[in-house]
Amino acid sequence: MKTQISSNKSILITGGGGDWAQSFANEFRDVFDITLVSRKQLDVTQDSDVANYFEGKQFDVVINNAGCIHPNRLLDSDSAEWIQDISVNLIGTYLVSKYALKNNQKTLIINIASTAGFNAYKDWSSYCSSKAGVITLSKSMANDGFEVICMAPGAIETKFRDKFNIPNNNIMTCSEFSKHVVDVLAGKYQSGDVLFIRKNEFVLNP
Repeated sequence: MKTQISSNKSILITGGGGDWAQSFANEFRDVFDITLVSRKQLDVTQDSDVANYFEGKQFDVVINNAGCIHPNRLLDSDSAEWIQDISVNLIGTYLVSKYALKNNQKTLIINIASTAGFNAYKDWSSYCSSKAGVITLSKSMANDGFEVICMAPGAIETKFRDKFNIPNNNIMTCSEFSKHVVDVLAGKYQSGDVLFIRKNEFVLNP
């Protein structure tokens, strides 16, 4: 894949143990300086852990990819599930962005939300709420003067999605989603833009 972006750009991707992050790193290892951090390496929900991780580190790009989901009917859910989804998906995005920008205010932040942040999917109330928060957080960060793009993908072909029985014709491959990420890295969009992305659908700032 050809890009118009400079090589050796340093990129941090949280949720680094996931299939998309691994795929992106494998595909672009010769283009970018990519650092993957998994849940075992960095607990994005803990202020002190994130602060310690970023001490002395600067990145050109930070991709907030760490996420979790607890599908459940509202009346069958419990507060622990809600707290974990909000903590990882929303507070984790806030903490990683905060400490990355403290060290380098020119860092490009790419927040991975979801189409679920726009669509009220049945039995996904905690996940939908957390991803809607990521979208508005991204817009607020951009209004504060930081360079932030929010990507809201639909289903991607990963183990994370396997258990949800999503029709194959609605699932993007990791490589298909990576093409959109590369467009962001190439400067195709403006800070504050939100990209609604499904396999056969793309909407800028829905």
